[in-house]
Amino acid sequence: MSTQKLIVSDIDGTLLRSDKHISFVTKQRIFDLIYKGHIFAIATGRMHGAGKIITTELDYDGFLISCNGAVVKHLKTGEVIQAIELAPDLAKQVVAICEQYGAYYHLYDIDAIYASRYAHLAQKYAEGMAALPEGYHFTVAFPEDLPAMVGQVPIYKIGLYHEDPETFSAVMKALQKIEGLETCKSLDTSFDVMAKGVTKATGIEAIRAYYDIPLEHVIAFGDNENDMDMISYAGIGVAMGNAMEELKAAADFVTVTNDEDGLVYALDRLL
Repeated sequence: MSTQKLIVSDIDGTLLRSDKHISFVTKQRIFDLIYKGHIFAIATGRMHGAGKIITTELDYDGFLISCNGAVVKHLKTGEVIQAIELAPDLAKQVVAICEQYGAYYHLYDIDAIYASRYAHLAQKYAEGMAALPEGYHFTVAFPEDLPAMVGQVPIYKIGLYHEDPETFSAVMKALQKIEGLETCKSLDTSFDVMAKGVTKATGIEAIRAYYDIPLEHVIAFGDNENDMDMISYAGIGVAMGNAMEELKAAADFVTVTNDEDGLVYALDRLL
């Protein structure tokens, strides 16, 4: 039987240290794994274009799971092995609720973000684009009539934010009543919406099936609520030492923190 492993890592709080960089030790361990024939992938809530920014530090040959599992695209070849769109009728309902409550929201295509206003994540991407090599640029747009974009472009995820906790909670509750949506809280005042059944585990399954790797040979690393499904799904789910307590409870192994090379610590003991 093949001993090839599939190792999948979240980005923030997992692969990245608190200074938002990948340590030299972690990079070397990942490249060593790939050299030995194992498969490495990153899983993120970001769209593909934004997740790809990480590869300016870690230029690996493999797939990137983006939009919380809706999209799986190869970084080198551009091959897409999974792209699960949010149906336009559902997206329109989500957008209507965001508009009703005055919540900031953005729509994710594979390599484009369309935002309701120049603020929050979209503003950060727009302002940071100049610092990126040209090959890492992606579309950041602020259409005058964003609701009209629904049905005109593919939407793989909708992200939303509201600075008022009570309003944010009301928006979440309204969205969770809609059938056909997968919802996930990514930060205290940030919320993600995808097609029903879409999680980071969905993305891992696409890669696992592509390479025909047994589930017990899948190792997933994470720290936050949107990592719960992949931690529970993987043959070995690893929670970072800095992870939320609920994730640690669901994990098969709890490693040290992201600032202590937790990914390396776990792999040295699990492989």
